[in-house]
Amino acid sequence: MKADLHIHTTESDGTWNPRQIGSEAQKRGLDIIAVTDHDTVSGVIPAQEAAPPGVELIPGIEISTSIGHRDEVHILGYWIDPQSPALLEYIKRMHTIRVDRAQQIVSRLNQNGINITFADVLKFTPREIVSRSHIAAAMLHEGYVQTKVQAFDQWIGTGKPAYVPRPKMLPEEAVELILAAGGVPVLAHPGLINDQSIIPKIARHKLVGMEVIHSSHSESQTKYYAELANELKLLPSGGSDCHGPGGKDSLFLGKFTIPGSWVESLRQMRQ
Repeated sequence: MKADLHIHTTESDGTWNPRQIGSEAQKRGLDIIAVTDHDTVSGVIPAQEAAPPGVELIPGIEISTSIGHRDEVHILGYWIDPQSPALLEYIKRMHTIRVDRAQQIVSRLNQNGINITFADVLKFTPREIVSRSHIAAAMLHEGYVQTKVQAFDQWIGTGKPAYVPRPKMLPEEAVELILAAGGVPVLAHPGLINDQSIIPKIARHKLVGMEVIHSSHSESQTKYYAELANELKLLPSGGSDCHGPGGKDSLFLGKFTIPGSWVESLRQMRQ
């Protein structure tokens, strides 16, 4: 059994729609996948409905959090109830925050001679989530950058001229939200966290697992985080963080997998 527990769709910043994910996973020999869009669950039910026989689709989410103004920390939730009132209220609030932030970024771009409109951004945006990735897509379409990566590196990445920070909840608040929705909270891509000293602190707040295998992790990092997960009594998890064709991680589906036994250990921790 092979599993990938970190996949995005067009409901956040991916390029495969939810109904495609199951068949694309099956083509690549995957038996179990999790749809983990950023701050939304709108793709979960369509993905489950369209999943082909033989592919289990786990309902998930990736919640953006931060500690102060320092590190952004993402918390994955597996087996969440997509109808959880608390979760839906959070998603509604985040939608409003994301729209406001995107409008501020567009305004800053305009002040710097990048003449795109918020309407331009919405052409690349699904109904639930507007993100910097969609702003980058609009900039690319209008010819202001050669790639979306360039948009981040020069204009909208952290510390760049048009960057606007987004209010986020604390990691422990995300963990509690996932638990309240019946899910299993897992720390995403620890290798991308700048201040590694915060990982044990997060682990103490009812965290269940940690991504050991991830497309951004080197072989030595994978080994290190496997040992750290064991030390912190966290279950190992992993996935590709695939965003689909043309996305930043377009070729990763099926290449960063975890064994079915890891999934079963996580499953046993469901609320």
